[in-house]
Amino acid sequence: MSNLEDLQGRILAAMERIGAGLDGLEPVKEAPPPAAPGESAEELMQALEDERYVSAQLEERVRALHERQDQLEAELEAARNAPAVLPEDDTAAEVIAALGQMETEINKLRAVNAHLRENNRAMRDVLASGSGADVELLTTSVEAEMDALRADHAAAQAQAEAILAALAPFIAEPETGES
Repeated sequence: MSNLEDLQGRILAAMERIGAGLDGLEPVKEAPPPAAPGESAEELMQALEDERYVSAQLEERVRALHERQDQLEAELEAARNAPAVLPEDDTAAEVIAALGQMETEINKLRAVNAHLRENNRAMRDVLASGSGADVELLTTSVEAEMDALRADHAAAQAQAEAILAALAPFIAEPETGES
């Protein structure tokens, strides 16, 4: 979890640097000519490097989410194919409901990951065009990242609930006739 927090902190720090850079920019019509031609190019190169760094972090996060999605799908498939060894009571219904919830959360995770991939593609296109950072695109990117984190958390929670529902009959205290 600290890895996710570290990545989130790094993304937020990069976003703050980008925002500070954008705040310092003036409209082209009002901007005075640079004191030295190299300064403006260096600043632009630094901004481009910052954008590439953020894009690389987002790509890494998408890769991690894909791995998590594949893992959850494999666990869901294994749970579906596992032989039923549950008692004939409400526990089976609870497990089925928990698995259904887990499948719903995995589907949400897929949709959010697709949106995150599309947003990363748009960011790559903006970087490739050299038009600079688009505040709206960066905002959308952060929102997509947060949605992906929420969906990943919900899928993990649904997975934990499914596991607990399946294990409940085995960890319940046995009823004995002794006092």
